[in-house]
Amino acid sequence: MKKIVLGITCLLFISQSQAQKFGFQLEAQGKSIISSTWLINNNISDKGDEQDYAPGWGTTYGVGINGYFKSVGLGVEILGGTHKGAYKGSILGTDYTSEVQLKQFQIPILLKLRGESGGYFEIGPQFNIISSATYTYDDGLINYNKNVKSTYQNYTSVVMGFGANVQLSKSIPLGLMMGMRLNYGFTDAKGVDAQGFNLSNYPTYQKTMAVSAGLQLGLSYKFN
Repeated sequence: MKKIVLGITCLLFISQSQAQKFGFQLEAQGKSIISSTWLINNNISDKGDEQDYAPGWGTTYGVGINGYFKSVGLGVEILGGTHKGAYKGSILGTDYTSEVQLKQFQIPILLKLRGESGGYFEIGPQFNIISSATYTYDDGLINYNKNVKSTYQNYTSVVMGFGANVQLSKSIPLGLMMGMRLNYGFTDAKGVDAQGFNLSNYPTYQKTMAVSAGLQLGLSYKFN
């Protein structure tokens, strides 16, 4: 994966130096994303009041490089951040809340479309590499956390985003980027249920889908 990212980045830089006369433009971005995040699994969904979902929030930040031929481009990003799955439920009449926090690196490779007025659309695969996973439980009397990284696995998702990239000054090619980014995991992340039990031990195993939707903010610089 690192070789693929390095290869795409080098190709974009080489193309910038050789293809300006054909309408090629290189763009660098720094960004942050604040998202509503979920870890969806039908084994959890089937538990009813015993295990239910609650809103989780995650943050992502990083850099990206895009190469455009006029309005069509290709981009690669290196991102880091958190993806949380939050839950609530009741065990023998005792209410509890729990949470799984995944710390991960994300590498999206995106097809980019942009308009003359600054609007953009992006879509492509994202490779998610989990560096740590922590489960936290709290019922008012008992509070604990444990390392559950061994139950999770790296997964792939599809990313879609849209918004606007508005140039801040006519003299400086610096832009303000604002938009939405949606992320849906289509391969299994595995993991634990709302009570911290390994989902792989369920009699009828179901896949875990990591899902998020968030606000993307950033700055871009266009090389002439």
